[in-house]
Amino acid sequence: MSKYCFKRLIPFLLGNVLIPVSAATVSEISVSDCRSMVTAGVMSAAAPVQCTRLKQVQFDYIDFQGQQHNNGSIVVMDAVAPYIATIFDQLYALKFPINKAQPIRNYQGDDDLSMADNNTSAFNYRPIAGKRSLSIHAYGLAIDINPKQNPFVEFGEQGSAKFKPVDGAKYTNRMQFRYGKDERQGFAEDVITTFADNGFLYWGGFWNTPIDYQHFQVSRNMANLMSAMPADNATQFFDNYVQWYQSCKASYPTAYAKHNVSDYVHYLEHQLNSKSLSKTFNQSPNKVIAAIQQPLKISTLCVKS
Repeated sequence: MSKYCFKRLIPFLLGNVLIPVSAATVSEISVSDCRSMVTAGVMSAAAPVQCTRLKQVQFDYIDFQGQQHNNGSIVVMDAVAPYIATIFDQLYALKFPINKAQPIRNYQGDDDLSMADNNTSAFNYRPIAGKRSLSIHAYGLAIDINPKQNPFVEFGEQGSAKFKPVDGAKYTNRMQFRYGKDERQGFAEDVITTFADNGFLYWGGFWNTPIDYQHFQVSRNMANLMSAMPADNATQFFDNYVQWYQSCKASYPTAYAKHNVSDYVHYLEHQLNSKSLSKTFNQSPNKVIAAIQQPLKISTLCVKS
């Protein structure tokens, strides 16, 4: 099994001290691990991405008691794996606590069991909760972080709220600091920027119903596109996607501070006069591949109109 390591020294200041990050590693999914995923019901021949398009990201993390662990592990699509490694390196440098992080095959693909165990996870071939359409997790392009501190909240017709996991109800109040109470840690709100800077702009905490505080993802249009593309094209596309976001953020900081974001997909659709980039790729893949090979041109398209 081949493995390569991304080593970085990112200039994070904690107090007046420059803190180097740990080096997350990215590796292929072994034949035995793939077989275990199939047995656990996490992988299927019907999945939009197969084991050959997935990578395992292993990383260090700090738990809620301040203890360091070196066994963090999640599975994601190959094209985003280096950026996921960067995210967890940065979370480690920020001392952002993570309860635990293990592939969801350890829970037989049961998302409820994983959430109840406050487990951070990514790839899982499954539908959206309560619906037939596939979750973005089924593409390896969504991450759930600290589900207990960042619960999934579903609302009934009479305004009743249902929390997953149930213990997540304790974290309905999203204030980090509250009078006479301990500081709250591990909230996804604290790391929205970390995820967005690495290509995961879409946070379930922005939704109205349900609200999914634990959940970061790419758009469905992107998931369909990247799963249909060859791996090298998907990698170039996502590299461009991150570069576009970071360049736009630098050019339009006020708009981006308000999450008034128009992403790289919108830019390409404008360039190609396309209503759906994934559909355009299915009809004319060479047209889309040629577009992503062109230099980026930052413009007012960065800001959502």
